[in-house]
Amino acid sequence: MFKRLLALGLFAAIALPLMAQDYPKFEAGGYYSYVRANITAKNEGFTPDAASSTVSASQSFNLQGGGGNFVYNPFHSLGIVADFAGYDVTGLPKGTGASVTLFTYMFGPRYTYRGNERFQPFAHALFGGAHVSGSGSTGFVSGSGTSDAFAMAIGGGLDIKLTNHVALRAFEGDYLLTRFDTTIKANGSTEAANQNNFRLAAGVQFRF
Repeated sequence: MFKRLLALGLFAAIALPLMAQDYPKFEAGGYYSYVRANITAKNEGFTPDAASSTVSASQSFNLQGGGGNFVYNPFHSLGIVADFAGYDVTGLPKGTGASVTLFTYMFGPRYTYRGNERFQPFAHALFGGAHVSGSGSTGFVSGSGTSDAFAMAIGGGLDIKLTNHVALRAFEGDYLLTRFDTTIKANGSTEAANQNNFRLAAGVQFRF
């Protein structure tokens, strides 16, 4: 009897920690992504009339692209995410050769609820940067430029387990903040402003 109890105790001592670590230590995923961007540009020195010296214009447009993420899960529900994505602006005027691309790189914590083995919702807060580049031509004048800014994504989504090593990212929705220089001051300098964007994504996660 004593030997059986001892064997049972040893089994529990070995099995329980293994059960407690029944989650992927590493993940890597790829996804398609859509961004609805919203920009307000201001020119505070457009006219010498002080009463109406600020001119502003707002515009929304679509971006489509994709990206990937790498996740390290040091704990059962808490992971660290590195997220990279690239996008092209769609719907630009034809015949101008206009092209605008956006690249984001963000890092931060992710919480995953693992109470259900198959359906696992998650939430994250990612911080990093954004890089935009563009070019175009009117037939007589052409030009290009780039700009870098702070970026932040706060949101979450749902992963659905397909096998022990593959999960479907059914959806991910984020509030995507960027802070490009979109304000021209009266002295000619530029100033950063908030661009309140929304991001949707779906793809596949590989777990190890």
